[in-house]
Amino acid sequence: MTTDEIKALAEKVNDYWIRKNPGSGDCAWERGAYFLGCMAAYDILGKKEYLDYALKWAEDNNWSFYNSGKPKTHRNADNKICGQTYLRLMELVPGAGTMDNLIRDMEIVLNDPDNDYWWWVDTIYMALPFYNMMGVKLKDERYFEKVHRLFYNSKTERRCYDTEEHLWYRDERFLPEAARGTFGGKIFWGRGNGWVFAGIGRTLEVLPKTNAYYSEYEQIFKGMAASLVKYQQPDGFWHCDICEPKAYDSPETSGTALITYGLMLGINLGILDESYLKYAIAGFEGINKTALTDCGKIGYVQVVADRPGPIDKDAENDYAVGTYLLICREFIRYLER
Repeated sequence: MTTDEIKALAEKVNDYWIRKNPGSGDCAWERGAYFLGCMAAYDILGKKEYLDYALKWAEDNNWSFYNSGKPKTHRNADNKICGQTYLRLMELVPGAGTMDNLIRDMEIVLNDPDNDYWWWVDTIYMALPFYNMMGVKLKDERYFEKVHRLFYNSKTERRCYDTEEHLWYRDERFLPEAARGTFGGKIFWGRGNGWVFAGIGRTLEVLPKTNAYYSEYEQIFKGMAASLVKYQQPDGFWHCDICEPKAYDSPETSGTALITYGLMLGINLGILDESYLKYAIAGFEGINKTALTDCGKIGYVQVVADRPGPIDKDAENDYAVGTYLLICREFIRYLER
């Protein structure tokens, strides 16, 4: 596939989504995940409409986290994902926005003595890159230290990372002694592992290699990549129950898109070798062949959930669109390097 063909796909998908969602919407995690992709579409197409759409969204949400100011909301990692796009917009458009609201709320986080509230692994996509982006931008080591303690809580203290399988349980409810899959195996949710894999990839993209935690994140990322590719299905998809694909025997777009994006990002960063390219191509082609319609709609998206479940071929959502656009950018980067 050529860069022009990929650009045409990205434009079709993003134009469709904006037509369907002309209003800004809130800055919760679903919209936040979409706008990461909207910025990727702007990167590869340069359409001012995309930048304007993202700027209006940020302005309408006061350049603030979702539910900013409400009690205990500083602990909710889902609320932080919007900050990744805010920071990018401020870099692209001099004078746009303000970091004041982000810094104010993050100071509460940094001074919170507790580090035991990243109990679900979606946090790693929603917030791990953002904390590290803030640390780099502000040259403030506190961000690196705080987020690693939160990450450690999920990975080790809560035992969400299976060091034998190199995959993640969505949360403690799905540890092997607590739950089993349809056929008795361990439950590794497709989108959940996609959140982790892509979130660590995005972290490695912004974190200096000299950072104290870079090698740990890199090692986990590589281990996940080697494990995940073993479970790709012949049609290019990963099913929503990774290790028991027949439990819900259907393509699933959001997890597949996140894993595909993570693979291409890892290749472009030089962390993964070229042997992974065939899996990324198969994932991208699978989505394009099965889930992408002529009008630009992406279907087969599992609804908002916390575990494997049934898939509706007509279901769509912000997060799948956003990740698809990120895949397009990574393939173009690869082809143009």
